[in-house]
Amino acid sequence: MNQASGSSSSSRFRWHFDVFLSFRGEDTRSNFTSHLNMALRQRGINVFIDNKLSRGEEISASLLEAIEGSKISIVIISENYASSRWCLNELVKIIMCNKLRGQVVLPIFYKVDPSEVRKQSGKFGEEFAKLEVRFSSEKMQAWREAMISVSHMSGWPVPKKDDEANLIQRIVQEVWKKLNRGTREMRVPKYPVGIDRQVNNILSQVMSDEIITMVGLYGIGGIGKTTLAKALYNKIADDFEGCCFLINVREASNQYRGLVELQKELLREILMDDSIKVSNLDIGISIIRDRLCSRKILLILDDVDTSEQLEALAGGHDWFGPGSVVIATTRNKHLLAINEFDILQSVQGLNDVEAFELFSWHAFKMSCPSSHYLYLISKRAVSYCKGLPLALEVVGSFLYSIEPSKLKLILDEYENQYLDKGIQDPLRISYDGLEDEVKEIFLYISCCFVGEDINKVKMKLEACGCLCLEKGTTKLMNLSLLTIDKSNRVEMHNLIQHMGRTIHLLKTSTSHKRKRLLIKDDAMDVLNGNKEAKGVKAIKLSFPKATELDIDSRAFEKVKNVVVLEVGNVTSSKGTDLEYLPSSLRWMNWPHFPFPSLPTTYTMENLMELKLPYSSIKHFGRGFMSGERLKEIDLSGSEFLVEIADLSTATNLEKLNLLGCVNLVKVHDSVGSLTKLVTFSLSSNVKGFEQFPPHLKLKSLKLLSMKNCRIDEWCPQFSEEMKSSLEELLIQYSTVINQLSPTIGYLTSLKRLFIIECMKLKTLPSTIYRLRNLTFLSVIKSDLSTFPSLNNPSSPSLFPYLTSLHLSNCKITNLDFLETMVHVAPTLERLDLSRNNICRLPSCIINFKFLKSLVTMECKLLEEIPKVPKGVVYMNAIGCISLTRFPDNIPDFICCDDNVEYDKKDQVIKQLILMNCDIPDWFSYKSMNNSVTFLFPLIDYLSWKRKAFITPCVKFQVSIDQPVEFKCRVFINDIEVKYDRRKCSIFSLELLLKYRKVSRGEYLWMAVYPMHVMDSSPNSSIGSLDKITVLFKVNSLRYRDGVSIKMCGVHLIVEV
Repeated sequence: MNQASGSSSSSRFRWHFDVFLSFRGEDTRSNFTSHLNMALRQRGINVFIDNKLSRGEEISASLLEAIEGSKISIVIISENYASSRWCLNELVKIIMCNKLRGQVVLPIFYKVDPSEVRKQSGKFGEEFAKLEVRFSSEKMQAWREAMISVSHMSGWPVPKKDDEANLIQRIVQEVWKKLNRGTREMRVPKYPVGIDRQVNNILSQVMSDEIITMVGLYGIGGIGKTTLAKALYNKIADDFEGCCFLINVREASNQYRGLVELQKELLREILMDDSIKVSNLDIGISIIRDRLCSRKILLILDDVDTSEQLEALAGGHDWFGPGSVVIATTRNKHLLAINEFDILQSVQGLNDVEAFELFSWHAFKMSCPSSHYLYLISKRAVSYCKGLPLALEVVGSFLYSIEPSKLKLILDEYENQYLDKGIQDPLRISYDGLEDEVKEIFLYISCCFVGEDINKVKMKLEACGCLCLEKGTTKLMNLSLLTIDKSNRVEMHNLIQHMGRTIHLLKTSTSHKRKRLLIKDDAMDVLNGNKEAKGVKAIKLSFPKATELDIDSRAFEKVKNVVVLEVGNVTSSKGTDLEYLPSSLRWMNWPHFPFPSLPTTYTMENLMELKLPYSSIKHFGRGFMSGERLKEIDLSGSEFLVEIADLSTATNLEKLNLLGCVNLVKVHDSVGSLTKLVTFSLSSNVKGFEQFPPHLKLKSLKLLSMKNCRIDEWCPQFSEEMKSSLEELLIQYSTVINQLSPTIGYLTSLKRLFIIECMKLKTLPSTIYRLRNLTFLSVIKSDLSTFPSLNNPSSPSLFPYLTSLHLSNCKITNLDFLETMVHVAPTLERLDLSRNNICRLPSCIINFKFLKSLVTMECKLLEEIPKVPKGVVYMNAIGCISLTRFPDNIPDFICCDDNVEYDKKDQVIKQLILMNCDIPDWFSYKSMNNSVTFLFPLIDYLSWKRKAFITPCVKFQVSIDQPVEFKCRVFINDIEVKYDRRKCSIFSLELLLKYRKVSRGEYLWMAVYPMHVMDSSPNSSIGSLDKITVLFKVNSLRYRDGVSIKMCGVHLIVEV
């Protein structure tokens, strides 16, 4: 309500009453006023009402004091109100208190029109006019002004036929709101960054007058659950008949009669009755259900951790009245689920922008740092805190008093050694409540397995002797101590991970008694010591840069029960062969493995995964005795590797990675018969293989990648056994393959075929048409001149699923084969013919009904492009120096040179890229910088917004051939606009040019954006004279420099 109620000065006075009722007794005393008085008192509101039936000529001093001592005056103006000098004198005093003391005035026009009160007309005016013969003109004028003032205030009209009971409830609710505004608010942090966003997100799911909603907020300690609950309370408390916020239920319930006392507090807060007695939990439950079942209440239970607490305080949806909201905060998601909460809301950390701002407020008492050095410090601190509000506050506040020169050293300590007690204590509450076996699972994951696939983690935990894996991991997820991302990998907040490592190190004082070795000193103490460390199950050593360790050839004899060995950036200073690895080992990951071979006595009988990328190994597999359990071998980047010996015992091997093994010359024939192999990647730079499997019989293989394989007069020979498995084949950088084997026709399950930089490849076998499941076919940089012919060119749908055909940088001069492709590949969506010597595109191109993208970059002989299918939305003809005309039906996005003409000048092109062209002279606004700012014209935007367009344009230079990323951002009054892509098909140049090499030269990008797509949020609507800023950004994705903006501009277009 737009209440003319005065100012903050009201807080300076001492109030004796909540409400003063002013009314005409003979009109409303026994009906409306009586009912209103009772409803106010039932709500616990202190009301002053003068019940004397006879009144004197003047208001008594006590009545004047009652008016002055009331926060709110409710004036019930009825038909005969103006006939009473007593009522009019009350009104004059009330209006005076409103102006001088900030008293709130709520008028109720009881069966009287407010205009009659304002003009003193009608029956109301007739009664007032009768007083003129008895009172002075000054008195009459004072009353008249008071009535005019009150008639202008927002109030409630009560028609002659109205539901008075419902109206009284609305009035009581409004009075309750005004009385409690500012007096019942919960204290929220001084810098409430990001809270409004989360509050609005929850409220969009919650509010309903018909049903009871139970909302659970869960998350790790320090994430801001309580703060969010307080902000929600402050936002919506006025909308309820009763409210209660129970702080720290977990701790309070552990006190003597804790839950009973909480029940009493709940009832006292909502019913405003201190006399309620609760002798035990069951009695408390009965009273809560009986007394609150018809009330619309707001109940917030902060930090619950047991079902007993919820059952005692909010046991079900039938405990409270319609429209009630119960909000509980907890660390345990499962607790909310089993107690049937309607909404389970994970409280997430702050995003990067919010985290940066919150940290800056605490560290510098401003929203952003004042220097570049402090900016870099802030970025490090924010990265360390990972959006956790508690950590941002603790670290920021600590750094506030520190000299700038010492900030870097202190952050080093935070990151490497020190977990602040103020951060650790709230986080550790969840850990301390775990069962012993779950604690062990948590410590293994936090110390060793973060970032790994959850199924593999469970296998490792089982191998390390952990129990109750499903129960344990589920409980950790319910407590938000770990999460599983979309890729099924285990994620953990880095501060929780830091806490786990700290607990691990403090748990056992001596290194040889630990189950996990994580730091250099511990590991060397054990590996070079005299005592066996039988309890060690996992070794994980990782250093930010290469570290030399004095590892003895038989060092691992001390850890005979180790299951997991992960070593990163470690070299050995001994220079000797490794003589021993424990047979218990199942997972070994040692990049830059410094030894020339594995121990000859190592049987690998339990080994499941062997990752030795960039190793010093020369011969692998010699003496390979038992590898039945082995699933993966990764020797990628091992430049000294020359031989892969017999792997026939590795019958369950699924992944073999030999990429970057530049000196590899021998691959044993057994590799071609590994029937369980799923992924096989191979590359070598030697002139030729001395040995390679003549036939591949890998019936489970899904991915085959072969790069730099110079095998004289050889190309891969495939067996029919592979027809139902292989899905992706990549052959790259081969200088000897001049044709593919016809056996490729066996690969009927193949979906993606890449042949890249096979310079001597001239033809494809006709059996390629048997690949019915092919979706992507790419032949790049080869001698290919045409596609294989068919006996029946009109054969239907040989490639029914082919959507992308890339034939770029080949020797193609004739495109007649496209006539055949129209029939065999009817679903083609993307066609790339870049860098071929073609002169024309055939007219059959229009018959590709599903074509969306057509690329002919740097086809220097191409002169003309015919009509294209209607569905084409992107064309790129940059570098086609002979091209003079585009088709009539141009698409939405065009890249071309400046010499191209268009038939349809009036057609709207959404995006256009030109080479060697300037921004048009007729553009409204231009700038030599990377942004343009202007005021929106003084016109009625809403009346023509669907006919208005904004046209950004930028000229930029690329000095080195490179992939380019482009962005265009629009701000209205410094608030960034997010375009509604459902309203307008806008293509981002970032997507089109990213990872695509852009040649040197000057480019001009221009687009046309409809203005109505800027209305995707309430804050982004444009009005007259609003400031609009268009910001351009063009970056190189490879080099620091090489791309620069020369000029930019913006033009407004209005369709008449």
